[in-house]
Amino acid sequence: MADNTNTQERIKKAVELKENLESKLEKVKGTPREEEFQLQIDKLNELIVHLESEL
Repeated sequence: MADNTNTQERIKKAVELKENLESKLEKVKGTPREEEFQLQIDKLNELIVHLESEL
């Protein structure tokens, strides 16, 4: 049960971070940093999918 709760917390934090990066991505669109932000968002999406599969 504790592992499940920990995984849910990790998912919650990853989603919050992804949302934060997505809002920042809007500010850097068209700049060299856009690709960097998008890569981080993509990696967080992969992490979220992986963590959800562990539930």
